[in-house]
Amino acid sequence: MVTFLLFFIKVVVTIKFILNMKTHKFLIPLVFSLLIFSNIYSADNFYFDADYSVFRSSSAKSILEVYFSFTQKGLIFVKTGNDFVGAANTQIIIYDNSASKEIFNETYALQSKVSDSAQAKLVSRLIGQQNLTIPNGNYTLTFIGYDQNNQNRKDTIKLELNLTQLEESKSSLSSLQLASRIDKSSDSSSIFFKNGLELTPNPNLLFGSNLNKLYYYIEVYYPLVDFNTDSANFSVVVTDPSGKLLYEKRKSVNTKNNVYAETGFFNVDSLLTGSYFITAALIDNVTAKKVSREKKFFIYNNSPKKQDYTNLHEEGFMQSEFILLTENQVEDEFNKMIYLRNSSDNNEWDNLKTIDDKRKFLYKFWKRRDTNLNTPRVESRDEFFQRIKDANKQFKENFKDGWKSDRGRIYVLYGAPSEVERHFMEADVKNYEIWTYDFFEGGTICVFGEVQTSGEGTYLLVHSTMRNEFKDPDWLAKLKK
Repeated sequence: MVTFLLFFIKVVVTIKFILNMKTHKFLIPLVFSLLIFSNIYSADNFYFDADYSVFRSSSAKSILEVYFSFTQKGLIFVKTGNDFVGAANTQIIIYDNSASKEIFNETYALQSKVSDSAQAKLVSRLIGQQNLTIPNGNYTLTFIGYDQNNQNRKDTIKLELNLTQLEESKSSLSSLQLASRIDKSSDSSSIFFKNGLELTPNPNLLFGSNLNKLYYYIEVYYPLVDFNTDSANFSVVVTDPSGKLLYEKRKSVNTKNNVYAETGFFNVDSLLTGSYFITAALIDNVTAKKVSREKKFFIYNNSPKKQDYTNLHEEGFMQSEFILLTENQVEDEFNKMIYLRNSSDNNEWDNLKTIDDKRKFLYKFWKRRDTNLNTPRVESRDEFFQRIKDANKQFKENFKDGWKSDRGRIYVLYGAPSEVERHFMEADVKNYEIWTYDFFEGGTICVFGEVQTSGEGTYLLVHSTMRNEFKDPDWLAKLKK
């Protein structure tokens, strides 16, 4: 009876599985589908990550290194002989924005074979890398990762890529590549081999807990062409989102070679959960000339001493300014944190019943972002709300507070730009501004246009080269009068 019941349950589950499939294979015989389904083992959430780095090939071309990864737990494993096999594919599409055409479209496979598919045993990641040489230009990279054993389980990542010619009369840097491990190696057949090193990529840029060393690699081209030999240094620093310096390494520039690599690592096990920046720079200490590359990375640290803030934390809360906040102030602060909070924060807030619970929420929220626990204040909170005030003064639009405008949002999140280029009252184009951030993600811009010519001074974000911001390479044409 038990055997029949188990068989019946398997039949019902299999029928539901077939009916929910989004492929065209609805006519597979039930007996065959039962055999297939009985060999498929369930997976955790599907996780796919992709990133890239750019290195010099020639004056007209660059080497594009593409990194991608999947978690073992996120794949469906199928019984094959005495083993269980999980497989994942990554489709890489490169679109030339200037020529308006696709120049590359290939799919690469990764496979994992295990003797035991129990979730507790699946702790590794599948990591792949492809190296491509492409002409300098402006491109859109599309990465599509999917589970070979159920192609409905997939994710798509789009990134912008702008390759410019490197002049031999100017010193320059490659991308700043972050890795989970760097080892000396002579195995040139490895996909991770580069200049006598084995660099294991970390496409999701997440460190901490079990990955407490952040490795970096960067190439320096013609380092002293336009820098003073005696006063140039190479610097690598780690900062928090407010710009506070956390770690720094500085050394003299290698004067023996026109092209060389800088590598190293930082121990990041003491950093709290959150986002950070690592910046590598060639610096002339006399002239203040600087060439730099920046990369954002993330820390997740589940150590109780770094995550359980409420013990001091009760005492710290009782001595903090949060305990004095009125109900209106609490609600106002939460509303203004919209650029920082996530869905988990929102759900937690919705379940809070008392004003005191909400005060404690705010205290813990900001303490998780506190980079200096030795001071009573949370400097990152002070900086955030100072930017809110600045945005209200500078970017107020009609009846909208400045921090709620597009320019205000970018200012609050990323700070003041290095340069603002204003175009006003030009004959054939609407008013617009170009904000340049020299040291964010290696150099980025945000373009704001007065899309509606109402004279109210309302500027909308029409293009940005920042990750996760709106992109439209054809923005100028759309601002034509």
